[in-house]
Amino acid sequence: MGTHHPDQPSLKPFILFSAGATSYELIRYLGSRGSGELLLARRHYADTPGDLVLIKRLMDAEDELGRARLREEIKLLMRLSHPSIAQVFLVRVHDGSPHLVMEYVEGQSLETLISFAALRRRPLSEAFTAYVGEQLSDALHHAHSLEDDRGRPLGLVHRDVSPRTLRLDVRGHVKLADFALAWARLPGRVATEGHVVRGDLAYASPEVLLRRPLDGRSDLFSLGVVLLELATGLHLLDLEPVERAALAAGPHPDAEALQAESPSWLPLPLMAARVACFAPEHVEHATRSLCSPLRSILTRLLRREPEERFQTALELRDALRGVLAGRGYAYGPTEAAREALQVRQEARSRGQAADVLSPEDALAGWGFPRGVIATGT
Repeated sequence: MGTHHPDQPSLKPFILFSAGATSYELIRYLGSRGSGELLLARRHYADTPGDLVLIKRLMDAEDELGRARLREEIKLLMRLSHPSIAQVFLVRVHDGSPHLVMEYVEGQSLETLISFAALRRRPLSEAFTAYVGEQLSDALHHAHSLEDDRGRPLGLVHRDVSPRTLRLDVRGHVKLADFALAWARLPGRVATEGHVVRGDLAYASPEVLLRRPLDGRSDLFSLGVVLLELATGLHLLDLEPVERAALAAGPHPDAEALQAESPSWLPLPLMAARVACFAPEHVEHATRSLCSPLRSILTRLLRREPEERFQTALELRDALRGVLAGRGYAYGPTEAAREALQVRQEARSRGQAADVLSPEDALAGWGFPRGVIATGT
């Protein structure tokens, strides 16, 4: 399938396709992600320019596995309806390829925000962390609770909760995007090959890395890794004691035969070795500067055994709401947007951000590997 790359400016808009009186103008090609290509487009209503949208289309219409995965993704996405989950507006077959027209979240990915926090040498606030966690756990509760047409639980697991699939819009609302790698009990779903691990390895739960059965508690572990990074600037698998213990233990033997679908900053066996070595005391030490309620939540979230974590996203949401209520002041979208802007400004004021983050950071988090668009030290 040919892809139009708008490298040369053109006076005439390039219309991808039309649906009724609405046409979709290609603005920018964003790259490949999972089973498809991502495009930034603008909707035109009867020749009147409208809002920006994301369009995902199947990369290879001749590939049955890719088509089946996309059909599965569409079935899942059409069941999702939550203010903190990026919406799907339309499914359209064009030139033999299914196209998903999705909500474009104007703002920045949490990956970009974490990079700005690293540049200013100070993490996000505890209130921001609790707010983001509360919003996302409510969204995950919705996703985990989905049922099929007969009322049977779908058992959906996102499998890729990470800073690049999470966005904060310009009004301070949090959005979970990209269910391309989700697992669910859907008729005709395509099983991932037994030796292939999907999603961002740096935020994967222990059961993902060791190919054990998954449920919603796997997503909660991944969210815990994200929240730890927001609140402390530290990544669970980069903690010094964890790194030392894994170095002494060597690559995890159970992971030697596994293959990562997407590259990460460590080979999968070494990543699995670090996961096998971290312990509650490592998390407790990393969170020692945080308030006791948030520290307790993170320590419980980041347990290797699912039975020791929060058992549902609803339980986690209520715990995080308690943290926010106990702070004595309101913290919501307005405060989150203000803090994100402040982090960005403080990072840029150091005179380093211009060398690290281009204006493209507004599009970060829509399918690019960790570190390609937003990196910081």
